[in-house]
Amino acid sequence: MGIGTSTRTAVTSAINVIGSTITITPYTLATSSDSAYSGQVETDGTAVNETAIPFEEFKGIVKQKFGDLETGEFQLALKYTAVFDLSGTTKYKATYQSDVYDITQFRRYAIENTLVAWIITLNKRYD
Repeated sequence: MGIGTSTRTAVTSAINVIGSTITITPYTLATSSDSAYSGQVETDGTAVNETAIPFEEFKGIVKQKFGDLETGEFQLALKYTAVFDLSGTTKYKATYQSDVYDITQFRRYAIENTLVAWIITLNKRYD
């Protein structure tokens, strides 16, 4: 077993043991045609439940630092099995510990060509 696979196993195990549920919902934006209201309207796709750990826990497992976070943002690590459409047309929001966030960034974390985890950056929504 290579270091990538070993790291993925360790991260997945930690997520399974200490992780919290996060609901991720893809959505698209369209311009409203309602004459009483104009603006962007969200259309939600199918929500999925994942399990995540705080980025600080992940960082402790893999001993690697990522970039600085904007004010109000934080990161979570998800299991490598999470699926995201990164084509640019789909946006994502997440419900984590009863609050709703926009997912502003997705990063694949790989070692030796093995996807170990997804690192997502969340920013609180104020709708």
